[in-house]
Amino acid sequence: MILVDSSVWVDFFSSSPGRAGGELRRMIEDSEPLALTGVVVAEVLHGLTRDADAIGLFLAQWDMLEPRGFETYRTAAAIYRTARGKGVSLTTIDTLIAAVALEHKASVFTLDHDFSRIALITGLVLHRF
Repeated sequence: MILVDSSVWVDFFSSSPGRAGGELRRMIEDSEPLALTGVVVAEVLHGLTRDADAIGLFLAQWDMLEPRGFETYRTAAAIYRTARGKGVSLTTIDTLIAAVALEHKASVFTLDHDFSRIALITGLVLHRF
């Protein structure tokens, strides 16, 4: 399972997608197992200035990986604290996305370099293209 981060969806929906958008298009055409999580949906949809309803329906096609409970949030906080202890600043949302991916044993497809830092301290698997 590949959890696609908002940075890749934004590239995919842009008027001139880059390499990540092209890779996501290929993955969709090849029916690869893609997933989202709620905060990714919110990030993508809140940044839209057009076609929010159509894009929302499009995103609804994929599996949703959600936090399974309190432990997910504890894991996100632990990732944040570990990174901070190493002098790395992360956002709460990125640590939560990483915790959800780890919990569901999903890799993360992202353009956000913070996930590379998270991968170094957690073993999170990143989708490389």
